[in-house]
Amino acid sequence: MPVPALVHRGIAYTDSAALGAALAPPVGEALAEGRTVTVALEDDTVGSLCDALGSDADAIRFLDVTRPARTDAFQIAARIATFAARSARAGTASLLVTQHQPSLGRSDAYWLRLEAAVDVALRGLPATLWCAYRTGAPAYAQCHAEVGPMAEPHPNPRYRAPADVVKETPAPAIPPPPAHARRWTFRPEDLGTLRRELAAVVGSSGLDEDGGEDLVYSCSEVATNAVEHGDGTGTAWAWVDDDEVVCQVADGGRITDPFPGVVPPPVDQDRGRGLWLARALCDDVDVASGPGGTTVRLARRLVRTEPTARQIR
Repeated sequence: MPVPALVHRGIAYTDSAALGAALAPPVGEALAEGRTVTVALEDDTVGSLCDALGSDADAIRFLDVTRPARTDAFQIAARIATFAARSARAGTASLLVTQHQPSLGRSDAYWLRLEAAVDVALRGLPATLWCAYRTGAPAYAQCHAEVGPMAEPHPNPRYRAPADVVKETPAPAIPPPPAHARRWTFRPEDLGTLRRELAAVVGSSGLDEDGGEDLVYSCSEVATNAVEHGDGTGTAWAWVDDDEVVCQVADGGRITDPFPGVVPPPVDQDRGRGLWLARALCDDVDVASGPGGTTVRLARRLVRTEPTARQIR
């Protein structure tokens, strides 16, 4: 049976509480049909949605977007796709609802990159994605094939291909590691030693065992990519910063994929899964790549509030 085409709709609204009330009937219908519902909404919108749905709201997955991917939006797009892919494997379609949240203080480029990446990440999955933005903020509508009020969508004449949007909104630079970070340089023959020494540093950080294994595995996969697809050498760092453990890898290669690690590779492909797996296992994954090389920053929180791919399989 062919997979239905992704429905990616931009919904204009004027009041957050009114938006939640307007979302309640279609969300309730989706739940009654057995679809999984994942939302990333402002508190006022969540409150009115839950008030309207009552106990039915308990079946909704609420996604926290206030912390993940602090420098770029691709991590959230990959996380949304992970939830939709899990439902698809169980034979269930998804309804996902996101909301542009200016109060988070992120740039216009951040939200445009999120819209473009989530459009790409969900293609091929049985999913419907509604993205709510305030009337008068038309820039965010350009990533949606359909726009307009919820009850009266229409084709979007301003729609642009996601790759074109991302090309004009590059990812922000990743800051250098702090002076206290542990540092390694490595070549292919050093990967085993790097993995063991990373495990020792991460193991003494206070991160739980599963989290430590996830972070070390992710960093190791990225380092392997660095020597296989870069210039054969790389540099890695690890440190504890406030409430998280961070690993960073840099090499001289360049990633040409405009959406690195956002879309999982085919199930029959053994190679090229490292960055996607890292996004699934870490809280933050930021990628910056250009003529000067590639830097990947991975972080795992000491105390986390959301399940990882390990926990939702």
